[in-house]
Amino acid sequence: MVEHPLIVGPVWTQPQFDGGWDAESPETVAATLELIRFVVPMNLLGLPAACTPTGLADGLPTGVQVVGRPFREDLCLDGAEAIESKLGTITPIDPR
Repeated sequence: MVEHPLIVGPVWTQPQFDGGWDAESPETVAATLELIRFVVPMNLLGLPAACTPTGLADGLPTGVQVVGRPFREDLCLDGAEAIESKLGTITPIDPR
């Protein structure tokens, strides 16, 4: 991370699922853990990260995770802010 102080990657690695799907069965629980495979290592390694929305795909929200070096939360927040500034305000979906 010396040459590239930030890594940008997906929050989810597949499209969003319907509410409750993640807890339907042991298989869907395992599949959900697979969906967050880019998020888990950052937590285990204690790396700072910020998630920001990037838009909608087929009416469902998408986003990215901006990951930085240890103790550089400021860079993560700056990166997330730059993405948000470029993409503009994304209106949340109606949760109903």
